[in-house]
Amino acid sequence: MPFVVTKVTEKPALRYIKTGRLVPGDDGYVRVIRDGTGEIGIVHKTDLLLVLGGLGNEEFRMSESGNRVIFRDNSGQEFSMLTRQIRGLLEDWPKKKAALWVVG
Repeated sequence: MPFVVTKVTEKPALRYIKTGRLVPGDDGYVRVIRDGTGEIGIVHKTDLLLVLGGLGNEEFRMSESGNRVIFRDNSGQEFSMLTRQIRGLLEDWPKKKAALWVVG
């Protein structure tokens, strides 16, 4: 009996463009900085811990796969951050940074 593929779906290639970073700030806050524009948001690190635990809010939420945290700024544009980098930022506070990406 031969092996038959009945349906093949092609996924479009995603391109991630680095557009900024998350930088540890004062008093446990994380500054969301976009290259060329400046600071576009600020969040407390406990809010990031809640997002990593599955409790999102208006600005931050987890992706369906759990590999990315999605940030929405005031204009409605969405940015992605790798969960692994956010964990590193929180564990090695205040030495590490995390990258900010746009899916293009």
